[in-house]
Amino acid sequence: MSDESPDFLERTASIAKNWTGEEWGPDKIIEEFQLYGHSRRSTTLDDMDKQLREMEPSNLRRYAQLNALRRDLDRVHHALRKAGR
Repeated sequence: MSDESPDFLERTASIAKNWTGEEWGPDKIIEEFQLYGHSRRSTTLDDMDKQLREMEPSNLRRYAQLNALRRDLDRVHHALRKAGR
């Protein structure tokens, strides 16, 4: 992934800043992710998987942050599916 194209975290922070006027951290992203419907959560997780596969290995810190967020969102998604949401 080149430096010109923002990753999931950068896009989310930019969108949140435009909508709410403040940047979102991983905790806020997870909180808002719970409000998504099943198909939107699945699409988001698929997009994150694609981004993780395309990411350059030179930025390990960013990769680790994105991977940790992906793991947490996956847990939320499966918990909500189990609860019938």
